[in-house]
Amino acid sequence: MFKTVRTRAVLIGLAASMLTGCSRPVVRSPQADSSADPLAVSPDREALARAVPPDYVMSILNASGGISAWAENRRLRAVGVVKIYRPDNSFYLTEHDFEVYPWSNAVRITASEPRGKFAWKMVAGRYEMLEGSTGADVSPLAGLYAAYADAFLQIVTAPVRLLDQGNQLHREPVPFRMNGQWYERIEVKFGPGTVAVERAGQTDVQTSQPYWTDAVLFLNRASSLIDMVWLSNVSRQEYVTVRGYNYSDVESIGIRVPSKVEIFRARPDSTVQDRLAQIDIRGK
Repeated sequence: MFKTVRTRAVLIGLAASMLTGCSRPVVRSPQADSSADPLAVSPDREALARAVPPDYVMSILNASGGISAWAENRRLRAVGVVKIYRPDNSFYLTEHDFEVYPWSNAVRITASEPRGKFAWKMVAGRYEMLEGSTGADVSPLAGLYAAYADAFLQIVTAPVRLLDQGNQLHREPVPFRMNGQWYERIEVKFGPGTVAVERAGQTDVQTSQPYWTDAVLFLNRASSLIDMVWLSNVSRQEYVTVRGYNYSDVESIGIRVPSKVEIFRARPDSTVQDRLAQIDIRGK
């Protein structure tokens, strides 16, 4: 399961002030510590206290542990046993180290492969390969690292992503039945984010375009969790569906996150196609 890096700030009166409407929190910088991870930021407590998202967003946040619990989690760490599927449905078995940063909208992934170490990250939709040579990459995931990473980030941090600045949400409250369970759809138009870039000892905050342009979040009415997300980038004709399973208990890490994730290629109408990857999470 995931392990966390937390901040113990108490959000006084937060739940009472977040009732209706739609506003967005911003992040603040990590503590001034040379060893601090610049992505492991906490939310701006004042901005959160002013935020007034719709009731259904609050219900999703509460079902996954509550806004105060999410605010304490600056970084989630885990190791995943990963099956990466080839077109013939055979698979390549490996391990990935995941570091998820809910309030930076970021994920860093590391893999030790037969020909070397590979590391990459997604920050607010911006992809960067940190380590590894393309010529040495034998993984079937080669060329798909950005989509894989951002899909994983979207399902793990789905409740917090509902608070991201610039995103447009549209809930379809009429439920429908899928795989024997009742769901609601939440359509999302992703807006630009921000990325802090270090240059010559100074931090430059830049606008970053989202990796995905559109999404459909599938809200499980029984659990009040978003356990499936369809993601789309129309300009690149790229579509995936990501599913979360076996959600952790609140008592373990304070928030509910999946301990198993599956990522599928998909069609523009959100129809699921072949499986891209299966990730079984274990603690680190």
